[in-house]
Amino acid sequence: MVDHFIMTGPTAAPLPYAGLCAATLLLEDSKGVMQCRDSAGNDHGARAGDLHWTVAGKGILRSQQPTGPARLNGLRIGLNLPDRLKTLPPAVSLLRAWEMPVIQTDAGRVRVVAGSHGGWQSPLATPEALMILDGWLRPGATQLLPLAPGWNAWVYAVQGELGVRARHRRHGAPPLPKRQGGDPDFAVLREGAALAASATSADDEGVLLLMAGKVPAHFVLIAGPAVDEPVFRHGPIVMASQRDLTRALAAYEAGDFGQLRQDQAA
Repeated sequence: MVDHFIMTGPTAAPLPYAGLCAATLLLEDSKGVMQCRDSAGNDHGARAGDLHWTVAGKGILRSQQPTGPARLNGLRIGLNLPDRLKTLPPAVSLLRAWEMPVIQTDAGRVRVVAGSHGGWQSPLATPEALMILDGWLRPGATQLLPLAPGWNAWVYAVQGELGVRARHRRHGAPPLPKRQGGDPDFAVLREGAALAASATSADDEGVLLLMAGKVPAHFVLIAGPAVDEPVFRHGPIVMASQRDLTRALAAYEAGDFGQLRQDQAA
C-alpha cells in the first residue's frame, strides 16, 4: 500500500496499525515538520528527506500531523510482514536524511533509504531484507538496479517520465523478444504512475533498467522478498487469515494497541 500525499494541515485521527511495517518517506522538497506520535510513547519530528519507520507488529496506534506552517510532500508506505513476524513487539525509529548514503554518478543521484545498493548500506534496521531507493536521473540517463531471486519490486515515477525494462537474468539473458507491439517487459511510467516487477526464485539475479526521458526523472523503488501468503486487511491492519484479522480488531477494541497521551493526540 502506498499513498503519495501533500499535507498542509491536520488530517486523519490516530490510526491503528498491525501486521506490517509502516514507513513515511518525506521527499526532499518538503517544508516544515511532521510530528509523528504513537502509543509506545515515541514523539519524533520528521523533516525533508527523513524516513519515519514503524514495525507495527502485534499492534500500535500512530498519528502523523504537520506542526505549524508546512507543505509535506511524501509517501506513506505499508509493507506486509510474513505471518511469522506479525506478532513482533512494535518498534519505531526516525532515520534522518543525512544518515542515508547518497550515490552520485554521471547518471544522477540515488539515496539509499533502506537496504543496500552500489556497495552502500543504509543504517535502518528492518525485520526482513528490504531495499528503498529515492533517486533522480538526468535527462536521457539510465540506471541498472539488480533484483534478487524471489524478490518483488515496486517502481514509482514521482516526477518526469521514466522508462522501465525488466530482464529476468542479469547475466546471460536471451535476446529481447521480437513480438508485435514490442517488448512485453518494457513500460513507460508517466508522472504519478507505478508498476510492479518480480524475479522468480528459480531465476538468477534479475535487473531493472530505468531510463529518463527528455527531462530529469525522480523515482522511488521499493523491493523485498515476496511474502506469498493470503492477505486479509482492515485499513492498515493486515493479517494472513480472517481469524487473525478478527483477533487483531478485537485486540484494538480492547485497548491492547495502547493509547496516545492526551498531549500527543492533540
